[in-house]
This record gives sequence, C-alpha cells and structure tokens, in this order.
Amino acid sequence: MPNYNHGYHAGNHADVLKHLCLIYFLKSIKKLDNSIIYIDTHSGNGIYDLKDEYMQKNKEYHNGISKLDNLQTEDPYIRFYFKTIKNINKSSKIKFYPGSPKIIQFLTNTKDELHFCELHNNEYKNLKKNFLKFGNIKIINKDGFAFFDKKKINKEKKGIILIDPSYKNKDDYFKVIKFIKNNFDMFKNIIIIVWYPVLNREDTNNYINEFKKTGINHILRIELPIENDNEEKGMTASGLIILNTHKKTAQNLRGTIIELQKYLQKNGNKKRIIINYLR
Repeated sequence: MPNYNHGYHAGNHADVLKHLCLIYFLKSIKKLDNSIIYIDTHSGNGIYDLKDEYMQKNKEYHNGISKLDNLQTEDPYIRFYFKTIKNINKSSKIKFYPGSPKIIQFLTNTKDELHFCELHNNEYKNLKKNFLKFGNIKIINKDGFAFFDKKKINKEKKGIILIDPSYKNKDDYFKVIKFIKNNFDMFKNIIIIVWYPVLNREDTNNYINEFKKTGINHILRIELPIENDNEEKGMTASGLIILNTHKKTAQNLRGTIIELQKYLQKNGNKKRIIINYLR
C-alpha cells in the first residue's frame, strides 16, 4: 500500500468543519457514566505538528484552524471546538493539530470502546505510537470498511462511526455507498458521519444522489463552501452526510455553520452553506 500522509491537509477548513461537528455529535451521546463505541475508518496518525514538513508544504491550516485565532464569538459549538483544540495543545498557541482520534480520545474516558483503523503503514505506525498507552483503544492496520467484516458491534450501544477516506481513489465513493446500503440496519443506535470533498460539483451532486437512492430517511447533509465552484482550484468546499441524528440537528447547527463560513471563506465567495435533510 503506497504511503499517504494526512499532514498535507491537517487543520484545513474541511478538518475544522468535520471536527466541530464530530464534537457536537459526541457530546450529544456521551455522558459521564455511560460507555460508547467509536470507530474511525481512516484515522491517519492522529497528531500533526504544524512545523512538520508535510504541514509546511501546503500550509492548508492557514485556511482552516489559523483563521480562528483571536476569534470573538458567542456560538457555543465554535467556542467549545476551539477550546478543545487549545486544551489538547495545553496552550493558547496551537503547535499541533489533533486529528479525530486524538480529539475523541481526549473527550472520552476508559469506559469507552475506541477503534482506530488505518491501512497505510506509515500512518499506522505513528498512530500506534501515539496511542499505545491507552488500554481502551484498538489500533487496526486495515481498511476501515473491512473492519466490519469480522467485528460484531453491540447494537444496543450508542456510538459514532466516522467515515472519511481521502477519495484519492475513486473507488472510495462506491465503497461508502456499498457500506451504507449493506450495514445501515445494524447501526440504529450509532451516528454515522461521512465526510466528502467538493472538487467537482457534478460529481458531488451524483454522490449525494446515491445517498438519496438508498431510501434511508432523515439523512442530514451539511456543506460549507469557502469559495465559488471552480474545478481548477481543488477543494472549494467540503461536506458531511450524517445518518441516525436527531431531527433537530439541522436547526441546532445552522447558525453555527453560517458563522463558521464567515471565518473560513475566501473573499468573493458567493456560495451559501447547505444544511438540510435529503429525505
């Protein structure tokens, strides 16, 4: 398996959206005395030093987490997200960006069952090193989709599955839809979060239509554009598809996503956020 490093993109606008919403959903199910299950299908290594060569090559965090420095907001979800990132850093200055495994580990406890999957060997080795001391965390060196072939999930337990492949391989789109179709009925108590990039509007619309075709009700879509659609500029927006969430989630998060866009968008952007139910 060729090496891959999320460090090229860590802390960018897509990570900010994804992790803010991930924290929101975690807080909605995690209580002090309960135990949850969390599965990350494409974990990366979990911790990204801003001075690392990968982070410095594209410096995508300048269009993400760095734009929230010195922010003044009353929005509780943005405030808690940024507070969490700083608390993980143990500093008001962000020296490294925590990926979803680190964020989840920080906000949960030893009662919780955490599974971090990573197929790429270089990322897997660093992921294992970063979380070796946590007994409730299982590090799995395989494709996150294959993890469910052998792992039986407690259907009564609340939890979250985060599916966020890089989509560098076009097969990832088909794998996600296949996984949802084949496994959704097993996860009635588990919130499923699917991240996606917007690189080409037609491709994105086709992907969203595939979710509609599943026939699953109350599929929530959240999309945050930072600039107008332009296939020559790479990722102009990113989004999340969420299944098994509360019906009031769109109402609760709408103002947050609108405000977040104000911090992250580039000059001249005319694209509005999307937050609605597909069915």
